[in-house]
Amino acid sequence: KCLFLKKKILYLSFLFLVDPMISDAIYFLVDRLECLGQSELASRLTLNCQNSYVEPHKIRNIPVTIMDVFDESALSTEAKEEMYKLYPNARRAHLKTGGNFPYLCRSAEIHLLQFHGTKYVAIGPSMVNADELEGQKGNLSISQEEQ
Repeated sequence: KCLFLKKKILYLSFLFLVDPMISDAIYFLVDRLECLGQSELASRLTLNCQNSYVEPHKIRNIPVTIMDVFDESALSTEAKEEMYKLYPNARRAHLKTGGNFPYLCRSAEIHLLQFHGTKYVAIGPSMVNADELEGQKGNLSISQEEQ
């Protein structure tokens, strides 16, 4: 009975999908769900249905990125707007498509967003060849003169 219910819930989303990447992501997750036992599935459903969130003041100093998709997803517009209000300092990453599982079906775009979201780390001069360091100093002085 439970197996039928979870398949019905997940496969209903296929009626509206045409993107093969999104359907592959759903097939993958359905396959993973079929490996779960009844207690594991029940615990995941319970966690998913709980009405709770992390209080914003507790993560004020932690960088947060909210990923959103512009196509159909299970998250309502009202829920998205509430999340934006709760985390006003969060960076936003928007994808044109991605469905409910953008990490699976748009992994290349996700990795690109992660790369562009990282801060550059300065390395010590001892880790750089002396010739490269001198070349960079020359480039820096040229760019400052242009400004």
